[in-house]
Amino acid sequence: MSSDRDVKEKIMKITKAEFSGPDSDDDLSFEFEVAFENKTDHDIESVKSSLLILNKQGAAVGGSYGDEDDIFIEPGDTESFTPYSSYLKSQHFGGDLSGASVIVDSTYYRAEFHKLGEHNVPESTDKPVILENGFDIGDMLKILNTGIYLDTVDDEGEVGMEVRLGVRNVSDVHFEKVELKAELLDKRGSEVDTTSDYQMISSYAGSLITASFWGLKPSRLKQCTIKLSLLVHQPIAYGSEIAELKKSK
Repeated sequence: MSSDRDVKEKIMKITKAEFSGPDSDDDLSFEFEVAFENKTDHDIESVKSSLLILNKQGAAVGGSYGDEDDIFIEPGDTESFTPYSSYLKSQHFGGDLSGASVIVDSTYYRAEFHKLGEHNVPESTDKPVILENGFDIGDMLKILNTGIYLDTVDDEGEVGMEVRLGVRNVSDVHFEKVELKAELLDKRGSEVDTTSDYQMISSYAGSLITASFWGLKPSRLKQCTIKLSLLVHQPIAYGSEIAELKKSK
């Protein structure tokens, strides 16, 4: 992986920070818009943001955390997104919003795709398919070997199947999402079903990612294969900005 994890470009601007109200219930609504210029060498494909709304004394009145947006920004381009805030009461500001402000913090992610190959499904529950396909992603993630496991037939004559993958983060970088995708294909290569699972992996931690299929007929699995892939969302840029709240026109 690229050393872009060290890039912390704060090329971000709050382009709209407005409130409306209060209405007859003393509710205030808010509208925010943030623009970010991609100064990295990679496409940005998602952003996670949080915001805090402050009164004129600098006390936090409300906010939001963990808002995720799919956003595509090529290197050198600028795109916008709209952080969310719930309604607040005017009384929380003492009825006076002069001097109130908002702080937006955001993290921007690139998505790195890895093919894990196409493999046979297990022939029975006691014969799992173990793939010796472990590899390292730079000096940060260790992808362990993959196991494909078939469940016993249930009372309805159906089976489940799981793909289990262990991932170790041996770095001080936090990975917001490591996603395993599994596509079940018949002997003609047509899609039978698809599933995925993801985990957030903190620094110096490991996690099991399990992509599961349910309600499969054993006869349907004959000569089927599973195509696997891994999508790693890596933080590569950060932004932080404060702006004064203004009354919506």
